[in-house]
Amino acid sequence: MHDFLPEKKKHRRKAILLKMRLLIDTNILIHLEDNKVVDEKFSHFYRFAISNNCKILYHPLAIPNDLQKDTDTQRREITLSKLKKYETLQDYAQPTAEFLAMVKNTNSHDRIDNVQLYQLYKGYVDYFVTEDIGIHQNAKNVNLGHNVLTVSEIDKVLKEKFTITIPSHPILSEQSIRAIADKFSSSFFNSLREDYVGFDQWLEKCVKENRKCYTLQVDDEIRALLIYNIEQVKDHKIEGVFEPVLKICTLKVADTAFGIKLGELFLQKMFEYCIEQKINYLYITSYEKQIHLINLLSSFGFEKQKFVNSAGNEEMRMVKCMNPTGITTSLNTQSIHPYYHDNSAIEKYVIPIRPEFYSTLFKDGRFREPTLFDKTEDSLNEIQGNTIVKAYISNSRQTSLKQGDLLFFYASHSQQLIEPIGILESIQVVKDKETLWQLVQKKTVFSPEELEEMLKESSKLNVIIFRLVTYLKKPIKLNKIKQIKSFKNKIQTITHLSEDDYIQLKNEGYFDGRYIIN
Repeated sequence: MHDFLPEKKKHRRKAILLKMRLLIDTNILIHLEDNKVVDEKFSHFYRFAISNNCKILYHPLAIPNDLQKDTDTQRREITLSKLKKYETLQDYAQPTAEFLAMVKNTNSHDRIDNVQLYQLYKGYVDYFVTEDIGIHQNAKNVNLGHNVLTVSEIDKVLKEKFTITIPSHPILSEQSIRAIADKFSSSFFNSLREDYVGFDQWLEKCVKENRKCYTLQVDDEIRALLIYNIEQVKDHKIEGVFEPVLKICTLKVADTAFGIKLGELFLQKMFEYCIEQKINYLYITSYEKQIHLINLLSSFGFEKQKFVNSAGNEEMRMVKCMNPTGITTSLNTQSIHPYYHDNSAIEKYVIPIRPEFYSTLFKDGRFREPTLFDKTEDSLNEIQGNTIVKAYISNSRQTSLKQGDLLFFYASHSQQLIEPIGILESIQVVKDKETLWQLVQKKTVFSPEELEEMLKESSKLNVIIFRLVTYLKKPIKLNKIKQIKSFKNKIQTITHLSEDDYIQLKNEGYFDGRYIIN
């Protein structure tokens, strides 16, 4: 059983984000504030922008001027009164003659449009939101078309910037800790209560703050739990770190789930979360007695740090820097996981795998269909689907691969696509079943009996141990595979991907650059 003690700090504050500045035109304001049913896209834009701390601004010389032209006196006064809920753009700039020469400027309406557009030109706002086709055309004349957007377009920008992607896995549930509050009295939490005085009060604090967690539940019983939290500088006080960090506050794996590699699975999800949230540090507190845990964390690049807690006692934490710019090694070692080098010195290979094996080895792939058995004992015991380090076994005679090579896995037959990205850890030709099982147990889709039968048929097997790093940003589907010169053999065996073909795929946006070390 692994117990990570909960955090002991008493204060928490949301991360401070730079506010996006959105200048809205009169036609946007009227849609938002007119005395009629608001179009959903306008209300969604406003709600989403405000909830993500965006500044919605209006130009004090523009909107009031436009509204004064409304002949409906009552409507005009009502709309003008509602301007108070918006913020005016302060210290605005007057358009120069040079700027006005580049845009349409023939009447008073144009002049109002241009004084707003000029604020974007000067960089005083980030986007100008308008439904006016004429302004969009003017914006193109001064190379501002990409920052003058309609409501639908700005809504898409906001979603891309602020929507949080929570890493998922079929056997895990990502949820509010409030969802499991009815299980706090279960025996699962007993060891945590024994190790930490005030644990129940801390849990209640988590409930009030609506903290999030990952749980693994089978038959409505918790088998594993991870509670995480983004901490500010004043809370984590990690030496030399002056930015928010992600803390694994509590992680426990029950005895009944011990040995199924949930530690690796939870770590992988936390790595993904850091990358999605642009968080540069991940840490957990631990005890010296947790040797297995410390060894696992150390192998993935966590470093030991001793510190004095708020009670004056010395504790130890394991800290991992998640900023790839600080990586100095040129090798694709496990310590820099989940990042990798992909330069020309790194060879690339594509490995075929049958769909039935793909679905258990790569359980969190996007093209694996969920099943009714994902959160049952059978699925839980498919340990190879939980691990970062996995095994691929074949009778291929390809032995030119070496540690650090990039591996891409091709789901053959019905799916016919490439999605998972791995890093080769080792390759070995094995002739006896004992050595084989020692190498691949808890990493392979095959049972000992199946492996023994495979050895009898082939006399020796090629064992590739690799780390699952991530998945392609978009899968390489069959129609694209047919266009790649390296795949002339139709990927029926381990296939070398040429550097030229790799660069072509990279330039076409198949790879998630956040994982690649430049």
